[in-house]
Order: sequence, then C-alpha cells, then structure tokens
Amino acid sequence: EGTVKVLDFGVAKFMGETLGARDLTVTGTPLGSPMYMSPEQAQGAREIDHRSDLYSLGCLLHHAVTGRPPFTSSTPWAVLRMQIEDTPIAPVELRGGIPTALNDVILHLLAKRPEDRPDDAAAVRDRLLTILVEDVLMTPGRDVLDLADLGSTFDVAGRFLAAARAEAARIVEEAEECKAVATRRAKLMVETARRELKALVRRTEDIDAEIDRITAPMSEEDFYQVFKKSIDGSYPSADQLRRDVEATYGVTLPQRETERMINRFTNRHTAELQEDHIA
Repeated sequence: EGTVKVLDFGVAKFMGETLGARDLTVTGTPLGSPMYMSPEQAQGAREIDHRSDLYSLGCLLHHAVTGRPPFTSSTPWAVLRMQIEDTPIAPVELRGGIPTALNDVILHLLAKRPEDRPDDAAAVRDRLLTILVEDVLMTPGRDVLDLADLGSTFDVAGRFLAAARAEAARIVEEAEECKAVATRRAKLMVETARRELKALVRRTEDIDAEIDRITAPMSEEDFYQVFKKSIDGSYPSADQLRRDVEATYGVTLPQRETERMINRFTNRHTAELQEDHIA
C-alpha cells in the first residue's frame, strides 16, 4: 500500500549513525538490540511476556525524547549489563521541556522488574493519549484537529473533554482561592481603615474641644482664676496679671481694664478670706 510499517524494533537495523550503533543483529549473538532489550531478555530468561516489549517501548520513548537510548556503550555486553543493573537517567535530567507525566511514563516502562511496569500496552496508550490531549490544551497555537489521527474519534473527544473539564475545574479552583485571598485582604483593609477612621474621629474631637476651649470668650471668672493662681505671698500687679492671662489664654488685656480687674479681684479675694475666717 506504499506505507512503511515497523514490525519488530528488536531485529531492526538502523542506517547511518543516528543511534551510534553498528550491526544490531549478528549470526551467533542474541536476537535483538542490546540498547532496547529488557533486563529479562538480557539475562536469557525463558519466561518472557508482553512486559518485555513494554520495556523496549520505554527505551524507544527515552530515545525519542532525549536523542539517546537509556544505556549506551561501545560493547553490546556492557549495554546488557547496564540493562540488568543500572538505573536509567530520567529524561527530564537530560533534556528540558519534557512533560513530567511523560517522564513518569518512560521511567515506569523502564522498571527493572516486569511486575513494576504498566499492566499492558493499552494502559500505556491511555496515558500517552492523555498527555497528548493535555499538551494540545495547554500549548498556545496547537490545533485540536492534531488529535484526529490518534485513534477513535469518540476516544479522543472523550479524553479531550475530560482534560478540558479538569483544566476548567483547576482554573475555577484557582479563581476561588484568589477570590478568597482577595476577600480576606479586602476585609483586613476595611478593618484597618475603620480603626484608623475611628482614631481620626477621636483625634478630631479632641482638636475641636481644644479649639473651643481656646476660642471660647473669656469671662470675668476665667480671669479671676488666673488672678488667684498668680498670688504668691502678695497680690499680682496689673502687668503680672496681663502676662499670666496671655500665657494661659493667649489673650492680651488692655492695661486700664487689667488695673480695674486687679482692684475688683483684690477686694473679692479679701472678702472671701474674711468669710472663710468667720466660718
């Protein structure tokens, strides 16, 4: 039909130096490519099942995303030993930009023990398809129609819808968290502003009271109280009373008025002393 199909990666021969490999299948050697053989294959185990192919798939995916197989060496036997004993380097450590989910799938496939790998190829396909769908959703400029060749239209559409819903749920959750944070901050700002306003009102009231006290018209009684406070063994003079009134109320009394006050206040105070003495 004019379509190239790869039947068995284990016995394929790559042309050129793409893989840095020589002849991968030679008469008298194990059938397969050491760089893509599972640990159980490398050990010559008889009980080998589909999970060995999953390991080989992990090697291929590792090569596809990093540009190199998990294990390489100049000798096939060294590669076989690495397949059996060594831990593969995570793809994300070899190349940036690899999705974490894809990195996890590859490392899952490259588990040394068959029972630690995915159950079957269908499970791997599901995970890879989900990764592709999420990539289309999250990458600007990607076309949803890019997924058309991945398989069943309903399967792809269902996964796309599920991924879209999950992303929408995540966005809604983040929005709710942002809203909650903004609400808490707004409440805190309102409470702070309310406290500051109350303090400002109290301060304003104190200032108003002080202004009222200062600007209130002075009465004869106010001046008499200053007169009494100025008595120091003898009654104050007119000049002393003027200075004390000005210091207390900021008011400058006329000289003649002050002299008359001195006479009135002296007589009044003398009378009060006499009343106290009689009492």
